[in-house]
Amino acid sequence: MKRDLVLKTGVAAGPVANLDIDLNASFTTELTGTTIVWEDESSSDPEEQTKFKMSFLNVGGANVGALTIKLVGNPSPDVPATVTKTARQVTDPTATTGTVTLLDPADDTFERVWRQAVNNSRVQVLDNVAKIDIRAKAEAGYTVNQAVGTATDNSLIVNYAFVDATGTAAVSGSVRFDTSSTASAGYTLGNVRVVDTDSGASRRRR
Repeated sequence: MKRDLVLKTGVAAGPVANLDIDLNASFTTELTGTTIVWEDESSSDPEEQTKFKMSFLNVGGANVGALTIKLVGNPSPDVPATVTKTARQVTDPTATTGTVTLLDPADDTFERVWRQAVNNSRVQVLDNVAKIDIRAKAEAGYTVNQAVGTATDNSLIVNYAFVDATGTAAVSGSVRFDTSSTASAGYTLGNVRVVDTDSGASRRRR
């Protein structure tokens, strides 16, 4: 499952900056199959607010476990500005549109909030914000394991495995979240600020 988007912010005088967000959730399973449901809460609003649920099924058609993802992209201008969004999405199997409720309670969770300011002559005119909220839950007879593979300023990879009572992985894969900003002529980028909250570890702020 992939979703790539660009959020472009501009003022009357011209473009200010782009916010690029790439989500890639890839899982391997020897089971009956996977279902994907997605919901776009942003409607006609140019900001990004989408939710996904991936459900993994065993040979009898019962759930092994599920994963939900909420993706947010929200350029926050400090001056009058317009935001436009372009998005591309590919899912395999094909996703159905519906209502997605984030897993609560969940066995494991991971949240990243990513920010980067855009300045004009040292004055902030825009704060690009991106967020991902990942939640995983295993059904009876299975356990889900969450482990961070990569956690840099602009890239996050969280690995998951749904294992049975023998410790054998029935489903395994990862969620990748890449973010970056580019500033237009006359503007500069501030430092990237990241807050990661891992259910299996303490909060990390950079």
